[in-house]
Amino acid sequence: MSIGRAAARHKSIVLPPIDLDVTLACEAPEVQAGLAYWREKAAGRPMPLRSDVKPEEIARLLPHLCLFELRKTPAGVELFPRLAGAKFEEVFGPIHNKPLATVLAPEILERWRGGAAAVVELAAPLRLTGNVLHQDKTFIRFEIIMAPLSHDGSEIDMFFLVSHFEMEELSF
Repeated sequence: MSIGRAAARHKSIVLPPIDLDVTLACEAPEVQAGLAYWREKAAGRPMPLRSDVKPEEIARLLPHLCLFELRKTPAGVELFPRLAGAKFEEVFGPIHNKPLATVLAPEILERWRGGAAAVVELAAPLRLTGNVLHQDKTFIRFEIIMAPLSHDGSEIDMFFLVSHFEMEELSF
């Protein structure tokens, strides 16, 4: 059976979802430490200020740390990595100071936007888990804490993100 152009145009790309965990049951030590740091800096407020976060205070987390700026555009919100840790860039390539829309396929970008929208809607940290789909790296599992930051204390305009990646065990 052949698939014509008309059928190909109507086929949707369906990707596995990113699991969102509001209980924040972090497993990886670096993700746990990132969440603890975020909570410490929030100090009872809904979220820390961006100026509260000092990467030099968490040097051991730097390879796992990303700071994403949220930029409003006519097309919606753009995720812009201001800081991207080495472990994150090992998986996704050089993304520092590049809009995610320029480095991720559109369908993968939508997964990221979905996670970001959930954090904004909750105005609270979320734990995200799933498999990396970028460049067919589906054998890599991720655990991420994505938490809101603000420049002024009222509007979420950045994300504090700490990631852990591991290769799934292969069985033969």
